[in-house]
Amino acid sequence: MLKKTLDHIKRSPFLQDNLILFLGLFIAGIGGFIYHFVMGRLLGPADYGALGALLSIAYIFLIILNTTQMGIARITAQLVVEKADKKISFAFKKLLKELSIIGFVFLLFYLLISPFISRYLHVTLFSTRVMSVALFFILLLSLPRGIMQGLQRFSLLSVNNATESFIKLAFGILFVLLGYGVAGAIGAIVFGYALAFLIGIYHFRSFFRTQEQSYPFTRQLYDYTFYLGLVLTSLTLYYTVDVLIVKHFFDEVQAGYYAALTILGKVLFFGSSSIGQVMFPKVISLHAQGKPHKHLFYKSCLLALLFLFPVLFIYFTFPTFIVNILFGAQFLEIAPLLGLFGLYMITFCFIYLFSYYFVSLGNSWPFLGLLFFFNFLEIYLLYEFHDSLSQVITLLISLSLIFLVILYGKFLRTKDA
Repeated sequence: MLKKTLDHIKRSPFLQDNLILFLGLFIAGIGGFIYHFVMGRLLGPADYGALGALLSIAYIFLIILNTTQMGIARITAQLVVEKADKKISFAFKKLLKELSIIGFVFLLFYLLISPFISRYLHVTLFSTRVMSVALFFILLLSLPRGIMQGLQRFSLLSVNNATESFIKLAFGILFVLLGYGVAGAIGAIVFGYALAFLIGIYHFRSFFRTQEQSYPFTRQLYDYTFYLGLVLTSLTLYYTVDVLIVKHFFDEVQAGYYAALTILGKVLFFGSSSIGQVMFPKVISLHAQGKPHKHLFYKSCLLALLFLFPVLFIYFTFPTFIVNILFGAQFLEIAPLLGLFGLYMITFCFIYLFSYYFVSLGNSWPFLGLLFFFNFLEIYLLYEFHDSLSQVITLLISLSLIFLVILYGKFLRTKDA
């Protein structure tokens, strides 16, 4: 049985790439979740709640990384079909210059708004400002990772993600133990992004020596990236705005509980995120050649289910053990909510997978309008109904199920070529 499974994987590039990226992101995820579990123990519920709120801001700004990465991956995948290596080299060098300038602008912008963020979230101004340094490297990191994804070099992409994760873990422990608290935990994230970027650039150093061919890709890239940025902004807000609203309305300890709960729930999301990343360039390639592509979405859903359901079963069956072993006894109040939050995250995982599929086919402004409608609906409902953490989670599950049904109906109407 095992031999047949391995032979099937060897014969399927789609399964091979999914396995490679899944393992890489799984290892990266282990480092990332250890970081959160250690920070939760070292900082305690109140300070961890502050860290969770700041990281929600970081997740929103990570839209920049994901958006630009996917835009670069799309351009690269199309050039691979054309076998235009010189154009890829030209795009790489041009984007490195442009993204450096844009990244500096984002850094200055965040510094200007950091006092407002600090007051709203009730966190120190210094911790908020430390986050600004990460923005520069967040944007730059999208370049090497976008090239890796577009070239379908998933092993290299896996290693880069894992490296970032464990650098963040090592420096996070060091800085917090040295007494820098929340600011130290955020500073470790800056180091992770910076070193991952430098390593990524080193892997593509040959582009600096390769003969280039001028290619007018900028308008195409930025038009698509603008649309994609709005899509990913909507999706990121969908799974982060609840943390910000809870931090605003609930006391520090309850906000810390919810931050820990979301980290455990995101095991499901980040554990399955590699599937969409593999599907994305492959659907682009098939769509560009006028070939059927829906079968890749069905395969992606099946792979997601194989990972998501076992984790959800564990969350419903052993919640106290999971919370106690990972966050400690001081967080045991969230144990009864773990399975429900896992159910919410499963619905969001499929919303995300649908979205990756739709954006791989090109711009669709009605789809974007649908995403933002559910953003506004989520914010409105959470502001109206937040009597308890359980009420917040129940609301999120109900809203996501309705959203998922609508997206499935759209998928059925999409042409398979």
